[in-house]
Amino acid sequence: MPISRRGFLGSAALAGAAGFANSSTRANDGAIATTGVTLFAFDDVSIPHRRNLRLNMHQPQKHPANPVLPHGKPGEPDEYRAQFYGSIVREGGRFRMWYIAGDNDGMQTVANKTAYFGWRAAYAESEDGIHWNKPYLGLVEYRGNRRNNLLKIDPPDVTGLTLVLLHEPEDPDPKRRYKMMHQIRWAEAPAFGWTTSVPLFSRDGYEWKLETKGAPQNYAISTNDMPLPPEHTEQSGLYKWQGMYYLTGQQLSPWAYLADGSECGRIMTSFRSSDFVNWKQSKTLNYVRHGYVSMPQALGKESHSPASVWNRGNVLLGLHGLWNGAPNLADRTMPMGLLISNDGLHFREPVPDSVFVPHGEDGAWDARGLLSGQEFEHVGDLTYIWYGTWNLSEPRSENTPGAVGLLTMRRDGFGSLSPMSAGAPAELVTCTFDAGLADRLVVNADGLGNDARLRIELVDELERPVAGFSGDRAALVADSGVLTPVRWPQSGPVPAGTGPVRLQVTFEGSRSDRIQLYAVYAGAT
Repeated sequence: MPISRRGFLGSAALAGAAGFANSSTRANDGAIATTGVTLFAFDDVSIPHRRNLRLNMHQPQKHPANPVLPHGKPGEPDEYRAQFYGSIVREGGRFRMWYIAGDNDGMQTVANKTAYFGWRAAYAESEDGIHWNKPYLGLVEYRGNRRNNLLKIDPPDVTGLTLVLLHEPEDPDPKRRYKMMHQIRWAEAPAFGWTTSVPLFSRDGYEWKLETKGAPQNYAISTNDMPLPPEHTEQSGLYKWQGMYYLTGQQLSPWAYLADGSECGRIMTSFRSSDFVNWKQSKTLNYVRHGYVSMPQALGKESHSPASVWNRGNVLLGLHGLWNGAPNLADRTMPMGLLISNDGLHFREPVPDSVFVPHGEDGAWDARGLLSGQEFEHVGDLTYIWYGTWNLSEPRSENTPGAVGLLTMRRDGFGSLSPMSAGAPAELVTCTFDAGLADRLVVNADGLGNDARLRIELVDELERPVAGFSGDRAALVADSGVLTPVRWPQSGPVPAGTGPVRLQVTFEGSRSDRIQLYAVYAGAT
């Protein structure tokens, strides 16, 4: 039975890169990062130079306990959908989930195109990310009592189908340390489906207050008070990059167009703000699905809800729906794809149209279509990713209620580099970063041993060997692991004033083709 957890307040959220400081790396080969960075195998900006190496992308495993957060029982706020258009934050060893609870009445409001009432912000928590509890918060009356897990929203009529959240414990204003963007419909919207997003703040993540330019006191937010431009957008991701907040989502014509002005279906755009309240009127065209050509919504290969974002400091990872459109509902499917960005604005797929997570087969709880929220965490040697579901063939059927599932994979095991042939030289050279970070290198690799090694050398910006850290003073890594330290033969740090450096990594040994290099972390603490 759920128990009250309203008094719980965890410690500061764990860093997204699990021990690496945030940084900002320019998106070009001369990029220089001065704080900790992650160099992913599938990132051709961080690792632009390669020889005799192939990229292998890897899919996570669906947890056998799925769905780990099922929809509720009859009479509960999420009796129809525990919809993971939401966020998860890890605090003090506890996982905290904010999601959208939809009851049967709420489903009817969407089916009848009357309102988004019946869709409410809800809360769950877990010790391990697998077993979830929906605590009785006692904040909101629902069907005659307060024994539920609903969040308190002021004003209470701010309701919608998505929410996305950031926790910033360093914010000097305690009342703003939790920040949420909530999707709503505004007063002058000419059609039911038109939505925008509004900011809310909270001290504890349980009680939230709306703040807009005009500080409206009810759901009927007018275009004069709207934080975002008065145009339809469906939000999906929220992150902070170089001091600016970014809200990503999907738009389509007439609110968004391809670069040449052609009309389009769902593409990725983002809005930005320096204070989380006042959002700029201009926006960024972040991503268009590979091979997409102008056609009406839902018929082509679109990018659905791009993108839920994992900020890794020098790089952003994102998930989105690979919408495979068709005139008939029964022919539509939507697996999940992976995106990456090095400049915080422009996203791309490591391998065009590659499926990161396949949708379930007909009859499975996650059949036909997958949804992503803001949901990534390292747990030991694994990476956890949570996701939702939407059966595209029956979008409003009571036979397809929403729930939340869990994906697991090797820590940062999204993709790996391996030699194509063990008999030929294989190497890579990275982008540049501050030389001081080379004192704390960590490798994520598998298949290593006496006959399969990584030789790691430092070279300068012009790829000249750095004395004492190359040649016979190179580091050799022969132990597999997700966080294997790189130890230089000599003692002492890289000399001050060395300047920007790169890593030159050579795959050596008679069985070097077995090596799988997933990532190198520079500046590990």
